Amino acid sequence: MSLFLLAAFPSLSAPKVLLNPEIDSTALDSLYLNQIFAMQVRRWPNGTAIQVFVMPSTSDLHRTFVVDRLKVQAHQLDRIWNRMLFTGTGRAPTVVESEEAMLDVIRSTPGAIGYVSENFPTEGVLELGGSQP
Repeated sequence: MSLFLLAAFPSLSAPKVLLNPEIDSTALDSLYLNQIFAMQVRRWPNGTAIQVFVMPSTSDLHRTFVVDRLKVQAHQLDRIWNRMLFTGTGRAPTVVESEEAMLDVIRSTPGAIGYVSENFPTEGVLELGGSQP
């Protein structure tokens, strides 16, 4: 029976977290990563402003990233961002519409962080816990 389940439902791997090549660390713990995507940490340890990029909240990739990497539900993260916007205490991350756009903006924006699917090519950027450009 479990073999049937594996064949019927292909596994969704956790998306890769990408960093702009100027960021000097590819080892971030899960708490720090959560704080970054909740817009609670605004600067990298070297002082560079953190620029967070995400896919639309309705995308499967966004939902998979939030659940698998951040261990929260997408609506919880949306609520955090909305509260910051409406109270004037912060801003929401920048939404990009495709993985190609995500890669381009991570590559070209100092301090940028975002994500793409596991099998998406990531030339020219750093992968969290992974390869260098």
